[in-house]
Amino acid sequence: MARDATDKAHRVMEEARRLLDTCGIERPPVDLVRIARHLGVQRIRELDIRLDGQLVELGDGGYEVILSRNAPHTRRRFTLAHEIGHILAASPDDESMSCGDAATEDLCNRVAAELLMPGRFIADAAAPEMDVAAFRRLATRFQCSLEATAWRILNVGEVTGALLIWRVGDGGGMELSASPRTFGFDTPFENGAVLDGAVPFVRQLMGQGEGTVTYGGAPDGRGYTGDYIRPNKALVMYLRTEGGRPNSKTPRRSGARGQGELFG
Repeated sequence: MARDATDKAHRVMEEARRLLDTCGIERPPVDLVRIARHLGVQRIRELDIRLDGQLVELGDGGYEVILSRNAPHTRRRFTLAHEIGHILAASPDDESMSCGDAATEDLCNRVAAELLMPGRFIADAAAPEMDVAAFRRLATRFQCSLEATAWRILNVGEVTGALLIWRVGDGGGMELSASPRTFGFDTPFENGAVLDGAVPFVRQLMGQGEGTVTYGGAPDGRGYTGDYIRPNKALVMYLRTEGGRPNSKTPRRSGARGQGELFG
């Protein structure tokens, strides 16, 4: 059974890549409507629905995709690409193509990432020395969310690091809401981590719209460097290098756990 699932996933991903060539997609942003029409999607409607989207099989063998008009543009694009994944993953014995088990949903997410941000386009666009501003430019270019763009770039393996997306509270504190990262790249913070707005380095983050960052306060002694920007009610930090543990003879800076020096 596991081998069958692996073979199916490989087949579906290969079909997704071929679609890009079949539909003449040569540069971002990818024309998802063209791909959907090629697969028999006759209507794409935006309605007030609670779900992000839904795929409906029509009586004549075609399809309809319904998207939530309340979702951001980037989310609607991801949802459309995800529903295209359901068309590619469907089998003749499927009772419905609008939903599936966890493995199918994961596969459709992978299809969506490949369609929205094809690996060859990422390879051409990403540079070894990325920063937060570069991630934002590519997110705009691919018409995807910053988080999804970072996840894709880091997983394709063109760069190494982690993008930390913090929610900024009214009191100036920060909560880590997402941290897409390269496989094997550890970060000093886990999703859900909360930093008190009274901590000096957090106050400094709140006082500057952008800047470079160094962090040496990890419990295991690792050091990190990168940069950040603070758009609206979020703070986006990209840690691109991870240093080793300090020599045992090297004095450590004092400070509470997770509150080491953040600025170089």
